[in-house]
Amino acid sequence: MAKQSVESQPKLTQIDIETLNAFMKKNEEIDLRTADLLHTSNIEKYKWPNLREDEKENLIKQLKAYQRMLRVVPKERDDLAKALLKNGIQSSLQIASTPKKVFIQNNLKLFNNDSALAEQVYRRALVLRKAVTLQYMARVQQLEPHTRAAGL
Repeated sequence: MAKQSVESQPKLTQIDIETLNAFMKKNEEIDLRTADLLHTSNIEKYKWPNLREDEKENLIKQLKAYQRMLRVVPKERDDLAKALLKNGIQSSLQIASTPKKVFIQNNLKLFNNDSALAEQVYRRALVLRKAVTLQYMARVQQLEPHTRAAGL
């Protein structure tokens, strides 16, 4: 399989932990593990720090990256999600595309040298990647001409 060039890889969102923390402090009642960050009507309900529109859009991208990381870390380890973001890791797909040994070796300090925890996060990323892949395949198959013709 050919390796992606730097130009074809998705651009990572620049993470500003202070702005992220300011948002979360203003919105303590929101569970970012389950919050809807896709629909504008829900996004407008949140309390936003004084931000320009472009800063708000950037913060939404950061919140989505943080939400993705919350899905791979244990529930009580939100700090680990932020640490992974600071280290440039923003999704389970990014983790799962890295060999396990390399991921653990490069991030072991973030896990306080707990290789079992690092492996747990890695395994969770693999599970999420598999789920995303299966959802994608199901959607593609639903668009196949024979599926539409059969009325499925």
